[in-house]
Amino acid sequence: MFKTYDLFNHRSIDDLVPEIIYYYLFKGLSLVAIEVKLFKTEEYKGWLSKTFLNYYGIDTEKINKGVYKHKTVPDVIDELYKSSNISHIRVAKLLKGKYL
Repeated sequence: MFKTYDLFNHRSIDDLVPEIIYYYLFKGLSLVAIEVKLFKTEEYKGWLSKTFLNYYGIDTEKINKGVYKHKTVPDVIDELYKSSNISHIRVAKLLKGKYL
């Protein structure tokens, strides 16, 4: 059984999720690389990152990986807020709360 509670005892989940989204969409990091960067472990094999990204409606089948690599966070937030897709708006709110 995974002991995920140890990973979150020093940071809020509301602080971590926008970073996971940022590293995936903007930096194009793999799911495992995100976990190594944020949690200093490969133990979860990308499962944690995938779970959070999928929960927020971000497909992790490499279609979205690095999709915003050449855009700025403010531009992407504006673009997402214009969408009628509720998942896009939720992601925009998370990014705005963390990065603007």
